[in-house]
Amino acid sequence: MKTVSERCHVYASDNITADINELAAPYGSSVYLLMDAGSEKYCKSVLGKINGLAEDHILTVGDGDDNKNPQTACQIWEFLSSHGATRKSLLINLGGGMICDLGGFCASTFKRGIDFINIPTTVLAQVDASLGGKTGMNLGSLKNEVGVFSMAKAVLLNGEFLKTLDKDNLLSGFAEMIKHALIHNASALEELLAFDFNKPDYNQLSQLISESVKIKEFFVEADPTEKGIRKALNFGHTYGHAYETFALRHGKPVLHGFAVAWGMIKELQLSAELSTLESAAAQRIAARILELYGNPTATDADKSELQELMTHDKKNDGKGINFTLIPTVGEVEIDHVVKF
Repeated sequence: MKTVSERCHVYASDNITADINELAAPYGSSVYLLMDAGSEKYCKSVLGKINGLAEDHILTVGDGDDNKNPQTACQIWEFLSSHGATRKSLLINLGGGMICDLGGFCASTFKRGIDFINIPTTVLAQVDASLGGKTGMNLGSLKNEVGVFSMAKAVLLNGEFLKTLDKDNLLSGFAEMIKHALIHNASALEELLAFDFNKPDYNQLSQLISESVKIKEFFVEADPTEKGIRKALNFGHTYGHAYETFALRHGKPVLHGFAVAWGMIKELQLSAELSTLESAAAQRIAARILELYGNPTATDADKSELQELMTHDKKNDGKGINFTLIPTVGEVEIDHVVKF
């Protein structure tokens, strides 16, 4: 294993089977595996045989963010309890952001906390959901309304999983990588915006992911529980979560990264209007994002509903809606309160 992020316990793994067996060895036969149906179909074979993992210690749940809910959480807790898990057990989460978020939350709260390892299988999970200590679940249509901060014992990145993804799921995770460049690494932005999704270079993508992880590590190390500068990572997410919740509410769910991409377009506009970002730069970047991700599912006619949804954002303090803005590419301005 090669260390990518020491603070977030992220490792690049060229031999995923050997590395997970090394990490799981101290737990003996008290090892459990959580995945969704898609991961079972496309990714479990890449994982290989895990020593000490019994067949009845494997739980598969439904695909999709609509399964990141209290009902599925209870299913996971009951599974662990009924199959003999103890405070010295290990839960391996194999899947995308939903599995890493929910599995991490369930592990962190079962018997007041057991160890867990994330094996993210999507770009989105590799650069965002699997690392940094945020876990959680949705409550109704509200995104990540319940959760805790809890670091994974390890996060293993392996490029083979990325080859199982379609273009939309590659793009979904890539939105977080664009965000990282916008808030902390202006020099990386042009390479990201020029990446060819019609003929993806997976070696290049893995390298870009590693660089993106280091940006997240910077903010997590500076502010583990999001009291200050880590709020920079929320760029695009205030509007983005509203777009995502709007889509769920209207029965037309969208991938998280698409919602974040649309949120970045809105928040680039706000950065030009309310901070010092040059309008020409905001328009150029927004145009490329729009080219990659298409038009939002919510339109100007839905403006009031989006604003109402943003009032539920956890960053708000009751005085207005809290945004992270960009005064210039590579820099951030946190806690910018806006009253619409």
